[in-house]
Amino acid sequence: MSSSNWQFVFFRYFASFLFILSHSLLVLDHLPIGAALHGLGEVFIAPWAFRERAWDLVTIAVLFFFFDIWGLINTPWN
Repeated sequence: MSSSNWQFVFFRYFASFLFILSHSLLVLDHLPIGAALHGLGEVFIAPWAFRERAWDLVTIAVLFFFFDIWGLINTPWN
């Protein structure tokens, strides 16, 4: 396995970890940090999905990244 393949696989697994963590935080009503981690997970899954030509995942990653950022900006910080 070449080093670039290893990096993309690492990005995929790290993104999955961030999704699990962010969804757990969202369920527990920690909305700002959960949304931020979910958006970060989208950033890490996009290069892997782009390389694998999984265009549906690339589209979903881009859409959810912007929704997460928009939700993070519009969340009141009480």
